[in-house]
Amino acid sequence: MFTEWLAKGQRPSLILFFNGWGMTKNSIAHLLEENTISKNYDILHICNYQDPDLPQFDFSGYKDIYLIAWSMGIYMSTQVSVPFTQKIAFCGTGNPIDRKEGISPRTYRLTITSFSEKTMPAFCDKIGFPPDSTRSAKELQQELIALQNYAFPKTAFFDCAFIAENDTIFPREAQELYWCKYAKKTIHLQTKHYPFRIFSSFREIITMAKHS
Repeated sequence: MFTEWLAKGQRPSLILFFNGWGMTKNSIAHLLEENTISKNYDILHICNYQDPDLPQFDFSGYKDIYLIAWSMGIYMSTQVSVPFTQKIAFCGTGNPIDRKEGISPRTYRLTITSFSEKTMPAFCDKIGFPPDSTRSAKELQQELIALQNYAFPKTAFFDCAFIAENDTIFPREAQELYWCKYAKKTIHLQTKHYPFRIFSSFREIITMAKHS
């Protein structure tokens, strides 16, 4: 996995953000603007799941630790075992390649075999946001292949799960079936698979997940 600190100082609160497949910090750049001014949170960004290993960090100095995970990041985040203040999931499940609770295995295999520079624009449209343009389609394809071979826990309990009504990556029905068992509550959003256009900051996400 690739990790980078997007904000780091002497703040009492930390956000661990597990991004979706093929994404970089560009997908959440606008959410950082308020934090740059207000300095509410340290933010550690995790992405690129070709390698399943997560470096060790010492989070013991934080009063509050928030987990925010999107899409495949939900599954990958199950490796972290710290006392989270709040766990928030977006547009995915902890059982990502599954006929009932995730993307059907057949669809996933077809996505791998058909993915190329030529098909990438159509896939970007389905997501609602483009993957990392600095990486080749072959490398992004390799990340998809790697994700299907991991054997992490598929029962990930979250405090709040946001479900996209117009998600054509993770079917809405699959998300509902999974989160009725593994989330304290769910919130439906009128958005595609990429949900962050409707938020202006991480603080807004945390507040909505807690109080809606």
